[in-house]
Amino acid sequence: MLRKYNHVYKSIFHTFVGECSLYFLASVLPEVQAANVALQREYTTGVSLHRIITTLLSKLNNRLHDEYFGAKVSQLMEDYPVKEVENLKSTFNCFIQTVITYIEKYYNKYKLFYRSISIFDEIDIEKIEWKHIQNCSTFVHGQVIDEDCLYNDFNHIKCKYTSLKEKFGDINAQVEAFITSNLNGSKDSRISDNQQTAVCNECEADNDLSEEECSDDGQDYLKFCKHKNMKTAIRSDYLWAYLLDGEDTPNLRKLVEFVFAIAASNAYCESIFSHMKYLWTNNRNRMKHELVGAELKIKLNTRLTCAEFYNYLLTKPDLLKQIRSSEKYSQVAKLPQVIRK
Repeated sequence: MLRKYNHVYKSIFHTFVGECSLYFLASVLPEVQAANVALQREYTTGVSLHRIITTLLSKLNNRLHDEYFGAKVSQLMEDYPVKEVENLKSTFNCFIQTVITYIEKYYNKYKLFYRSISIFDEIDIEKIEWKHIQNCSTFVHGQVIDEDCLYNDFNHIKCKYTSLKEKFGDINAQVEAFITSNLNGSKDSRISDNQQTAVCNECEADNDLSEEECSDDGQDYLKFCKHKNMKTAIRSDYLWAYLLDGEDTPNLRKLVEFVFAIAASNAYCESIFSHMKYLWTNNRNRMKHELVGAELKIKLNTRLTCAEFYNYLLTKPDLLKQIRSSEKYSQVAKLPQVIRK
């Protein structure tokens, strides 16, 4: 079948226009794909959406302004007539402008909202002003937020951040230690990569993961940065979790919980169906919805390896007792009594 249309493929790709177009797409599309991957990561929320979209639009607009379509394209254009080159440039500009228009068509409708909540994506809390918090709070519906208390909460957290920064210089290490301890239960519960591999192949540490493949959600991201000798960047949700921990700031906490609960895309929700397909098989088709939901919650929300989970259970005798008995079921089936005569 392919041989039948070989001449068609050659006529398209073995020409000046076809070759330039392929190199142009190879130069432009990675920018779009990088933004797409960033939006689909499970930890990306609406807080980061404004930054991701505006960064992509800026890059595309810069290409239009500079008329840069790739180094290889520029080399190929040097050997062809000016008129043909200008027509091709016009086509490339039209392509980039179409992508920009498409993005703006769907984003501009909610731009004010996402720009407002994007203040919580800022890592340097000192750059956040009260007017930004006040503007963001106007979008919260169904929650009672006292403005005076909200200001006091924000002022307290901002002073706490400044104090920590002056004391430690860089609070990255404190945030990382806080997140690691909460993900693992305790730092001592962690085991080496070799031990993980020996216990369960599914739990082996994948040091060859690329940054795109890494879930970036807690342990995976910390291990990736350590393996690559990278400086771990603070995620904004981690920073706010660290700053709010143990603090009596209910109004600011409500606002933070509200903005970070907004999903940037439905990619993570869609992935739930893929996980469910492997749990709810034909051999387990009598499972109740509650059991399927419970298994999915454990699968998606825990980062413990098999060995870590095993060690954790050994410290919980009451839980082990419930696992071995019928107490693990919320409803125990009543067997009919057989009366023997």
